[in-house]
Amino acid sequence: MKKDVFKVELDRIKNDKVRYSTEIILEMLPDYFYKIPASSSGKYHPLFSLGEGGLVRHVKVALRILEEMFRDEVFGVYDEYTKDLMRMALMLHDGFKSGINNMGHTCSEHPVIMSDFILNNKENLLISENDSKFVSDLIRSHMGPWNKDKEGNVIMPVPKTNEELLIHLCDYIASRNFLNVSFENNEIVDSVNRDKTLSLVNNK
Repeated sequence: MKKDVFKVELDRIKNDKVRYSTEIILEMLPDYFYKIPASSSGKYHPLFSLGEGGLVRHVKVALRILEEMFRDEVFGVYDEYTKDLMRMALMLHDGFKSGINNMGHTCSEHPVIMSDFILNNKENLLISENDSKFVSDLIRSHMGPWNKDKEGNVIMPVPKTNEELLIHLCDYIASRNFLNVSFENNEIVDSVNRDKTLSLVNNK
């Protein structure tokens, strides 16, 4: 199942209703989401997020950054339920990166499409209408200052709340070219796996 790609990240969502709602949307996303790179041109994202499955790896890194932020007293001020809703939003934020049908390149209004998709399917979710709106707003504003279409028309809001700013920040950091994150079997190499990987490299 599609959701299995994010098993590690879904397990961090403590609330059953939020996790189940996230799984529902993950299963409804277009197949291309799980296959395409984060950047069609290769210019705007780090190497780990290029190639097949690159967009998924980008999302995983953004989510990992969010977890690190939550460990910081400055950013970790939210209750656990709000954290779960933020995890949901970030996991789904690029679900329609190339549009409803794969356009072969980034669709400028992809946050709007994803945001509306959640609202249009709120009856299928276990979270409340207010929570669906909260998640939708986080997604709609995640592009920050890059909120215009190719003609220069503003099509999305900029982040205003602290939650919206944090989601944008995690996405922004995860897309920086200098970032280097190691993956093994499409999962981020944490400190335990890193020691194992270093041992393999040093013994070659």
